[in-house]
This record gives sequence, C-alpha cells and structure tokens, in this order.
Amino acid sequence: MALGEAGRTAGNGVERLLRGLSLGSLLPKRVVSYSGRNDNCSGPTTEGVDVFVKHLGGPAEDAERRLRNILAFEELLATASEWASQLRGPRCLGWSEEDLLVAFELVPSAVSGAERADSGDFTVQDAFRVGAAIGTLHGLDRVGRIRLDTSPPALPPVAALTALSLEKHRTASAAELRLWSILQQDEELAAGIRTLREREALAASCPVHGDFRLDQLLFAGDVVHLLDFEELRRGDPARDIGAYVGEWLHRAIGKLSGPGGGTDAAEAVPSTKEMLCRATRELARTRPLIERFRDGYDSAGRALDPALRERSAAFAGWHLIDRVLAQSVQRSTLTPVQRAALGIARTLLVSPAAVTTTLGLED
Repeated sequence: MALGEAGRTAGNGVERLLRGLSLGSLLPKRVVSYSGRNDNCSGPTTEGVDVFVKHLGGPAEDAERRLRNILAFEELLATASEWASQLRGPRCLGWSEEDLLVAFELVPSAVSGAERADSGDFTVQDAFRVGAAIGTLHGLDRVGRIRLDTSPPALPPVAALTALSLEKHRTASAAELRLWSILQQDEELAAGIRTLREREALAASCPVHGDFRLDQLLFAGDVVHLLDFEELRRGDPARDIGAYVGEWLHRAIGKLSGPGGGTDAAEAVPSTKEMLCRATRELARTRPLIERFRDGYDSAGRALDPALRERSAAFAGWHLIDRVLAQSVQRSTLTPVQRAALGIARTLLVSPAAVTTTLGLED
C-alpha cells in the first residue's frame, strides 16, 4: 500500500496513475511514506523510475483548487523563456484529477532548505540562488496569460482579530487562545495586520508561491528546486520575500533561550537585556543570508515598487506570528521564546519602515 492505512483508496489511485503513465508500479519494499496535510510517498517503480507521488488531502473542493495551482505552475514553467532557467521544480510526470494525485520525478541526493539550515550548511551562495528563483517566479507571465488563483489568501485572518468562531474557540488549545487574546487586545498590532492586508490588496500582483518556507526548497548540489505550489496565486510578491526573512528570524529567535532551549515556560527566563543581546548577535549572523537573497532577487530583473521592502518586513512579522500559532497547538502556555517572537513580530508589523535596513532588506 503506497500511502499508509488512511490512504487505501489513494494507494489504488497511485497504481492507476503510474501504470497509466507507463511507469509500472512502486516496489512495495522500497516505498517511503510521509504524512501531513497530504499523504505522500516516494520510491522506485518497476520501470526503474524514482518517483514522488502527492495525494492532495482535505476537503475535496480545496484539494481540487490546490491541484489546479500545482498544474498552473507547470504551465508557467512551460511558457517561460530561457532566462527563467534559475527557477526549477522537480519534473512533473503526470496527475489524476479524479484521484487528486500528482507524480514528480524524485530528485536524487537532495536535502531540504530546512535541513541545510539545521546543519549550518546554508550558504550566502544558496541565499542568492533562492532569491534569484523567487525573483524569477515573480517576473513570469507579466501580461497575465496564465490563469492563476486570484482568491485572497487565508492568512492573516483579519476576522479573527475581532473574534474567533465558536468552532475555533472550542477546539483551540489554551496557548492558542492566549495568543489570539493578545492579538485581539493589542490595538496597534491588530491595526498593523489589517493595514498589511489592505496594502497587499493594492499592490501590483504577480505569480507568488504563497506559502513559502525553507522546507519547500530542495537542494541537489548547487541546484535549488522550489516545491509545493499548492498556494500559487497572483498576489503580492512581498508575501514570499517576507516569508524568507521570517524563516531566518524564526530560527534566530529560537536560539535566544541559550542552553536548554527555553522551550518550556518553567525554564529559567533570560533577562530582557540578555535576550536583546542574543537577538542582536543572532540577527548579525542572519543578515548576510537576507542581503544575498535580496541580491539574487534583484538579479532576476523584476522592477520593484517603492513600498515592497516595507511590506516584506511586515510579512516577516506575520510569518513569526504564524509560526508561533503552529507551535501553540496542543500547548497549555506560550513559552518565553514564543513571547519574544511576538514582541519582535509586533515591531515589524507596527513599524515596518523602521526595520528594513536592520533586516538587510535595503542598505
């Protein structure tokens, strides 16, 4: 079975899809399965092709939308000129709209951007390549020939800044409820998030990834691939740039507690002065990775609107909040480090113009 106990139907669909593509079938003893929002699997087939197969999970209507977005990226790539060679994704082998499956050629000897960052092997050259890839994506299809998703992104959820739905309130953890209480009661922060959504709606749109994280990068030697275009849409480029910056800030903030990790509220909390000193040191180490990303982005030749860097800083702030939200699921309290992340996110969202230079988004 290709996709685990929860995926018998999808597993049968995988067989149909691969055989229909003349790829044979997966070798059962060499299949690796992954679970999450989507059930995925990878392995060699009887025809000697290494594949990665994604099953789009969740409500059918939303899964169909996400499959259309993945296929729209393939269409963008197919119509791109040679100058767009800096933008790559694993080669799409085929898909099934009926079974909500899409198959890709497995990239050999590849590691994710998150793994590369964890090991300390993410270099300024890598940052440049990622910036060039994102900048290239943002410069594709300037005249809008390809039909892309134009629905407003779900996040940040502005309505939740006023009140949570009854269902969300019923199912949220104590830490999540505390976080939403902080967001709802901080009028300046809530206004910053609302302003960001308003400015995003007015920005000149282009193809954007829409859900960028370091684990959606795949490195094979010096080649970088972008993954998971389920939220591809025509939108504000600042969303992707801010997500990249936010990823590095999130990692830097995660180191603020020092030895022991500071992941539990019961651990000793560093003083405010000590935490600020650590934040400054970590940001100094992170800044070159943002500066070279910016250089790579600029090398793609896309014209920048005057407020792009400011909106990017604000989106980096939202990215921090989003990561804290994800971490607070099934927790009873917010940790000191998570509270520190919220404080930094607040600065980015309330006063984004004041931090673009500090972040490395401009000189």
